[in-house]
Amino acid sequence: MLKRVMGLIGLSVLGWFAVVARVSAIDLPTVDSAALGTGRNIPWSEPVRIDDPFEGSFIGVFDRNYFFDRILNESTQVEVQSLWSREAVRFLLVTRDRDCSDGEFPFGFSVHYCSDLNASRTVTELFVKINDEVFQVSGENSTFSISSELAQALQNAPEDNVSIRLVTENGETVDSEIGKGTVVAWKSIYTN
Repeated sequence: MLKRVMGLIGLSVLGWFAVVARVSAIDLPTVDSAALGTGRNIPWSEPVRIDDPFEGSFIGVFDRNYFFDRILNESTQVEVQSLWSREAVRFLLVTRDRDCSDGEFPFGFSVHYCSDLNASRTVTELFVKINDEVFQVSGENSTFSISSELAQALQNAPEDNVSIRLVTENGETVDSEIGKGTVVAWKSIYTN
């Protein structure tokens, strides 16, 4: 009898969690596009509901990381954006540089001016390191499918930054991180 009562209590608790999960999905902030791009004002590193006119509605988490790197002996700002959803992850890898020079005008006037140079790169290989395990995923056009094995590892990842490595179509390697907030959000994105 006690086992039966405990079983019913367990089922009630599971049912309650299912209701909370459904209500939570409704209460999430809504983003109107799954597009990645510089200058977007979206909630970063938290679960959101995405209502995209091309891809439909789904739950995901946007992440971004900025850092400086040396590319061809030049210091360049690198921005790595990603959108993690149940089925796939998509990346935008952008390098930003400034070209500054001095110019002279007639009558001895000189001017210093700079122009911003932005370039995006297509990512074809993704490596995700969780604890001591490295997951390698091949993709196309900076998009990678999430296998059930990878989804489980993402859901169970320790709540800390996660190292990733991106390999571009021309063989360039970029090491970056996924922030702790996004890693915490994975727990709800990759729940069965």
